[in-house]
Amino acid sequence: MLLSEITNRPVMDTNAAQSIGQVDSLVVTARPPRIAALRLKKTNGGGTLLTWQNVHAIGPDAIMARANAREGTTDDLTKQAAACRNLTGRRILSERGTEIGLLQDIDFDPESGQVLDLLTSSGTLPGKGLLGIGSYAVVVQEGDCKSFGSVS
Repeated sequence: MLLSEITNRPVMDTNAAQSIGQVDSLVVTARPPRIAALRLKKTNGGGTLLTWQNVHAIGPDAIMARANAREGTTDDLTKQAAACRNLTGRRILSERGTEIGLLQDIDFDPESGQVLDLLTSSGTLPGKGLLGIGSYAVVVQEGDCKSFGSVS
């Protein structure tokens, strides 16, 4: 599943059967490369982060979340969420500092939250090569970039 496919999708509380917000973006961790949370917009009270373990199901029309799902976010998650703001369009750099391209989308497993691939302006990189995400760039392993002509 792609980030672009779930952006703006409503998030519903499974107990109250009401909307708690819409998906704005993903909060991604590099080690291991997985979704840590969904960033929400247009929330009805509460926080703006929905931790991945509280995502019950991702359906074609809505994302279902457990009751009180937005409670209990940690400082680490809040810091990672800040670094992951506006991921699409972010520069992708190799671990040696060579610019690979721009992040266009993220492919992830909707069951486990594992990052499968990073779709870039230069091609597709395996998610397992993700080393770090910061406010300036996404850093990936050099070996995963060899097929792109700009990396020596």
